[in-house]
Amino acid sequence: MLLIKQLINIKNLIIKFFNFYINSSLHVSLAVVCFQYITLLKFDINVDYILLIFSFCLSLNAYNFIKYFEIVFLKSQKKSVSLKLICFLTFISIVTSLVITTKLTDEMLVLVLLMSLLTLFYFFPFNSVNKNLRKTPGLKIFIVAIVWSLLIVVLPIINFTDKLDTSFLIYFTQVLIFVIVTIFPFEIRDLNSDSKKLHTIPQRIGVNNTKVLGFSLLFIFMILDCIQYGILYFIAFKSILVNGVVCLTTFILILKSTEKQSVYFSSFWVESLPILWLLLYAFL
Repeated sequence: MLLIKQLINIKNLIIKFFNFYINSSLHVSLAVVCFQYITLLKFDINVDYILLIFSFCLSLNAYNFIKYFEIVFLKSQKKSVSLKLICFLTFISIVTSLVITTKLTDEMLVLVLLMSLLTLFYFFPFNSVNKNLRKTPGLKIFIVAIVWSLLIVVLPIINFTDKLDTSFLIYFTQVLIFVIVTIFPFEIRDLNSDSKKLHTIPQRIGVNNTKVLGFSLLFIFMILDCIQYGILYFIAFKSILVNGVVCLTTFILILKSTEKQSVYFSSFWVESLPILWLLLYAFL
């Protein structure tokens, strides 16, 4: 009996830790870093761990700011222990990112400023009708995809002008496509809770057509891979295999996306795709 209670306690502790890992944005920040690491490998750039730490902190700051600003600063309700820990973690992350900004080049700082402004306008109203980018019809998914793509692709390469060529533009387009597609499961999940005024993709064309659009975009992603391999000779065949596995996995997750998906389906499994991508890239 005592052993059963101990096992239950261990299980509850693991669940609490896992929930904290998801809710504190540690998982999505890790996904961003893995994606950025892929960029460094793809363009044969020496891994800059300071940059990876900075990107991790920047992602964590942005996501926690959007998720918890109102709860922490605008509501007077009692804060849970978990929320206090998230606030402390975010504070440490902000301090770390500010210290690292002193090591960034002017070009990188300008790009970080642009991403920060987009994040602020995504949350705060920017006009007299109290509307932010998040609530602007049809813009939400594209703002998120652009910020992710700038952070994942442009920030690591911006100082390497010799890398800013056709292959860079194609890869940026691919990442933009991939991020848009991976947002679909979230929009399907939030179909009933999102305001109808947002005009999200599932609201506009329906869940089934959203899945068809996801498949079409992933197909375009792979066509761009084939062009790079067969015509432009930018990538090796291994990259096509890895990207094919990732696209297939992504498509399966989109197919399984429903309005009543499990609590971890999008926030863990979908956001794990960049981690899977890096593992395949590194070990295959």
